[in-house]
Amino acid sequence: GTPYSAGLFIFDILCPGDYPNVAPKVNLQTTGGGTVRFNPNLYNCGKVCLSLLGTWQGDQGESWHAKTSTLLQVLMSIQALILVPDPFFNEPGYEKNRGTPEGDRQSRQYNEVIREATVKFGMLAHLKSPAPELADPIRMHFRMRKETILEQVRGWAEDKHNSARHASHMTALAAELEAVMNKHL
Repeated sequence: GTPYSAGLFIFDILCPGDYPNVAPKVNLQTTGGGTVRFNPNLYNCGKVCLSLLGTWQGDQGESWHAKTSTLLQVLMSIQALILVPDPFFNEPGYEKNRGTPEGDRQSRQYNEVIREATVKFGMLAHLKSPAPELADPIRMHFRMRKETILEQVRGWAEDKHNSARHASHMTALAAELEAVMNKHL
């Protein structure tokens, strides 16, 4: 139910020598070679902005605490707070437009860009040139979910709210994804 659905997003996580007294360092590797900012909290340079990581200023209760914070908490925060259905509203100040016609329009436009990037870099790039250490699980992900993923991407292409440009791009991406899956799986 998100514009990231079925895409693979690789995060590099470093637990410094003084972990858990300090937060881990987290970097998004899936950035389209630095061309895509997948979310207001995920920069194209790989920076992951979360108050829990100390990369975003949040309330005191949201920061890293050596005795109570965990790596699981970081991963759950990425999943629940960043990889969401309407990432447009993660941008500070934009949440005030949630539920308005203009906010809905801007969120749809944002999701169109993210859907295309998810297919290009979260699916096709991993299928064409998987990280060697992750090649087997990547192929298994796509092999096991092939029909569901193709159905989802075709559904994105046929969404009645799409701009004409996005519908055209997604139709082409769906065809390319199917061809690449057939070749590599």
